[in-house]
Order: sequence, then C-alpha cells, then structure tokens
Amino acid sequence: MTQTAAQTVPSDPLIRAAGGFAIVGGIIGIFGVVFLILMFVLFASPNKELGLTFGMLNDICVALQYLLTIPIALALYRILLPYNAPLIGVATILGVVASVAVIVFQLLLIFGVMTFDKQVAWASISILTAGAWMVITGYVARATGRMPNSVLMGWLAAPYFGYPVWAFWLGRLLLRWF
Repeated sequence: MTQTAAQTVPSDPLIRAAGGFAIVGGIIGIFGVVFLILMFVLFASPNKELGLTFGMLNDICVALQYLLTIPIALALYRILLPYNAPLIGVATILGVVASVAVIVFQLLLIFGVMTFDKQVAWASISILTAGAWMVITGYVARATGRMPNSVLMGWLAAPYFGYPVWAFWLGRLLLRWF
C-alpha cells in the first residue's frame, strides 16, 4: 500500500532539485557549525573581535541554509501529501514560516538592524520551530517506506547542529526518489 501511494506522486523536478538544495544546505550547515564553534572558542580567548567575524559568518550560513530549506519543505509536502494531508499541510506551513522567520532574524542581525541580544531568542525559537517541522515531517515520512529513520533524523536536525547530517541524508533520498 505504501508503494502505491508513493507511486501516485507524479514525477516532479522540484523533488530532485530539493535533493540538491539539501546537499548544498548540508555543506553550508557544516561551515556554519564550524564557524559557530570557532566563535565560542575565540570568545574565550583574547581574540574576541575575530570571534565576532566567525559569528557573522555563521549568521550568513544559517540564513542561506534556511533559505534552501523552503523548497525542501515544498517538495516533502508533495511527496507526503497522500500519507497524511492534514498533518503535512500544517507542518509545511509551520516549516516555511519558521524558515522565513530564521532568515529574517538572521538578516536583521547581519545588517545591524537588531542586536544579538534582541535577536537570539527570536532566531532560536524560529530554528526550533523549523525543527518541529522536521520531526513532524519525519513522522509522516515513515509511512512511505522509503525514508528509513526519518523520525530520528528529524530529531537530530531540530537543534541546528545536526542539520547537516539530516540534509545529506534527505538530499541523497530525494535525488534518487524517481
């Protein structure tokens, strides 16, 4: 039955493109995590100014990776709609809105419109909300029979540090979906 539902999803170039976006987002995510770690290490040293530079590079990476998450959310919506339309519909709206919020809050910080102290809570809530979309999507994706460990991968991605692993896993699956 799950294979039949998977076959009802028409061939869609967005799904393959989303796989590529996921891989690129995973690469950007690795850089972002490394920059974040370097920022904290440098903040604990006399090179705090250099730490701010790496913090800014992390902010740019976060904005880019969540921009790339939007087409991924739309592709997963198309794939998962036959399995649980109401839940995946709400989850997709949640994921896209949260991703846009992450991007906006990161840009406000990057361009100096908002200070880090005012931005960090809102950006963190937005990232965790996008993480909730990843977990819900993973839950629905189990029904496809083609996304092993989807719930685990969603939980791994939710707190940001695991995003690259999730993105590579998902990208590989989406690139060979059809």
